[in-house]
Amino acid sequence: MELHYGCRSEYGPLELRLQATAASNGFTVYVDDPRLEHPCVLEQQVQSSLESAKEQAALRADEYLDSLAEGAQHKATWRCA
Repeated sequence: MELHYGCRSEYGPLELRLQATAASNGFTVYVDDPRLEHPCVLEQQVQSSLESAKEQAALRADEYLDSLAEGAQHKATWRCA
């Protein structure tokens, strides 16, 4: 799959985003908590496949929710363009 713009997914109360970078197999992973005044709680560069970047975003979101004692199993349904 060729990614031109990025991917988004709702993940429980959070929003996950992936953005392709100029580097080959490079992505920026974002975890946003829209309940906060400054919603971006994680921004991380990764070198991986798209599927791996999606898994990385979900893992980081789970870690964030666990830190708030809001951990639960959520499912990401990605929309990519």
